Amino acid sequence: MRSWQIFKIWGIPFKIHPYWFAILFLFSWSISNQVNLTSSDIYNTKEAWIIGFLSSFFLLTSIISHEILHTFVSLNQGVKIKKITFYFLGAILQIDKYCQTALGNIKIAIVRPLLCFVTASILLLISSNSTSQEIISIDIISRVGILNLFLGFLNLLPIGSLDGGNLLKSIIWHFSGSKNKGRNFLNKVNLSLSFLVLIFGIICLFKFNFYYGFILSFLGLFGVNSSKSESQFFKIENILKFSKVSELKLKPLRKIEFDSNFKELNSLIKNKKDASDKYFFVTNNGRWTGFVDEKILKTVSLKKWEQNFVGDFKKPIDSLVNVYSNDKLWQTIERLEETSEGFILVLNSADMPLGIIDRSKIGNFVLNKLGFNLPSEIVNKFNDNNKYPLGIELPRIVYAMKQKGDL
Repeated sequence: MRSWQIFKIWGIPFKIHPYWFAILFLFSWSISNQVNLTSSDIYNTKEAWIIGFLSSFFLLTSIISHEILHTFVSLNQGVKIKKITFYFLGAILQIDKYCQTALGNIKIAIVRPLLCFVTASILLLISSNSTSQEIISIDIISRVGILNLFLGFLNLLPIGSLDGGNLLKSIIWHFSGSKNKGRNFLNKVNLSLSFLVLIFGIICLFKFNFYYGFILSFLGLFGVNSSKSESQFFKIENILKFSKVSELKLKPLRKIEFDSNFKELNSLIKNKKDASDKYFFVTNNGRWTGFVDEKILKTVSLKKWEQNFVGDFKKPIDSLVNVYSNDKLWQTIERLEETSEGFILVLNSADMPLGIIDRSKIGNFVLNKLGFNLPSEIVNKFNDNNKYPLGIELPRIVYAMKQKGDL
């Protein structure tokens, strides 16, 4: 669904997702029901709905104001934000560049919880010291204050992408000097908390309340799976960051002697095993002198195939996109995505060609490093299509790593 822009500050569009209106109605309905149950002798149904709606609306207003100040601090710390979309109790930021320092991330993470506590303190102070006769207004102010207090504590939980999680890993990063130590520790905390919630949920499921037990069990299981996914993601990042092209199994080069004629070339093309192979690399007494494309057959009349030699049509090897065997895997993926052919020639330090790699070769290498050994039938299928196996989006991972300053 398309989000609607409500305003634009510092060139950043602030948007509201359509789901927000459904959640606003549900939240308003929940608060009005609570008012009816606890204060039916004070408020009628209409007044309860007014309290529910205005409490929800002003909570959103406070969240938006907090996000504006959070955005201001983020921009000052070098973050580049493309857009911000609100989903009622929070916002999703589309970020082009992340903060590159631990101290800067600490400042960014502490802003929203701190603003929630400040807002809650002011509103609760107003409601407790007010002498106004407008009971509904005081009730709304008090509820918005309590909800802000709840959001402040919620944001400080050391879980995933919440401010508390970002704060914890940034503090560890700041004192240890290692960004990865903070990420690893946070993931372990998330996994431990998720297991505790899952166990507690299972106990509630069978001994206390089935409904709450089911919800807690689901949240705990979701947290465990998220932690495992984060762990796998971290492993992939390390593979891309530290592995070299020389560790991959290269596709052998198809060779042809420079004095071979077009008839011999056509015979080799007919017998090829891989349909994606388009090039032959020309040799002269064991030395690499260039390469030719299969398409050259179409440039010469069939009658002249025996009189034309491959060496006369060769192109220089350095005209192909290439990488060196000592290059990092993430650099190779970037180069690969820049090509139209979908493969890269690998050279040694002496600029001699060693073989070819494509998306399937890189993807299978990463999966093998993770402990996934795909059946040969599946591997061959991805080899034919030249795609990353199992939908693994390695280019996106490389892009995200560069955004976060990990490369």
